[in-house]
Amino acid sequence: MTIGEALKSRRLHARMSQTEMAAGIVSESFYSKVERGVHAIDAETLIKILSVHHFDVTGFFAQINNQSSTGPFLN
Repeated sequence: MTIGEALKSRRLHARMSQTEMAAGIVSESFYSKVERGVHAIDAETLIKILSVHHFDVTGFFAQINNQSSTGPFLN
């Protein structure tokens, strides 16, 4: 699972729009591109988005790590 996929999953679970997730942190356009994997996001901005919306930062990174280490595309 990519960072963008995990962000989208958390956002949809929280029933938030991309505009709400990005508000005051990054542009909606940039955020949308992060979710789609077009743009990378730096750690500081990612943590700010997660924290502002009260998402568990440690759990978020564990979700990405667990998905990538057990995913079907491991070499």
